[in-house]
Amino acid sequence: MTKKYGILAYPAKHSLSPVMHNAAFKALDLDAQYGVYEIVPEDLRDFMENVRHEPISGLSVSLPHKEMVRLYLDVIDEAAEEIGAVNTVANNGGRLYGHNTDWMGAMKALGSVEGKRVVVLGAGGSARAVIYGCLRGGAESVVVANRTVERAEQLAGELGCEAAGLAEMVEGDILVHTTAAWTLGSAELPVFCSEEYVRGFEVVMDIAYKPLMTPLLEMADKAGIKVVTGEKMLLYQAVEQFKLWTDEEAPVEVMREVLNRNI
Repeated sequence: MTKKYGILAYPAKHSLSPVMHNAAFKALDLDAQYGVYEIVPEDLRDFMENVRHEPISGLSVSLPHKEMVRLYLDVIDEAAEEIGAVNTVANNGGRLYGHNTDWMGAMKALGSVEGKRVVVLGAGGSARAVIYGCLRGGAESVVVANRTVERAEQLAGELGCEAAGLAEMVEGDILVHTTAAWTLGSAELPVFCSEEYVRGFEVVMDIAYKPLMTPLLEMADKAGIKVVTGEKMLLYQAVEQFKLWTDEEAPVEVMREVLNRNI
């Protein structure tokens, strides 16, 4: 019987996860298909109950469900528990297991952070995963900077890092942008896109992939700083999901090629 997987989000139709996972299933000749589950928040509980019985073998979880989905799972692994968000669900005989592969994807994309000072812009679910990964990876310090300082302070208290406001322009070695600035379509560049600020970093990463070269990355590239584009985190978190679901090594190059072709 064909196993079912899919992206759980709202909205979900823009997701590039289906092309990656379906290409991976095909490459390994697995009898599985990956679809789209566009579920509004008020229908999440009923949907997750249906996942157990239909059954759906696995889910990628995206906004706005990464935190609320935890209420409907039987087991949540240590990383997802500490991060406070689930981006992967595995159905094992009707028991639902929650994982977080975002932090692994971020660290694979970013490379070694050991001994580095990391500044993370934004305080949402993705920021939580990046901070967790950096702390686990041996960063010397991690500062979460957010427009609403209170939210940054709350997150810093939960994960054990430092907090600041966006306007404080905290210095460091690695800068990671996780806010929704580009999707909001603001015509005015944020303060953290100034060349004066960006020049102080060795590496600048943006988790957004539409556009691939965000205004922040364009500025960093212009200044001669190493840039990390957002599709890399997307790819590597999906690779880890594939392993969790199938116990198979993911065909990374197949997934990378189809992702790059569809961005």
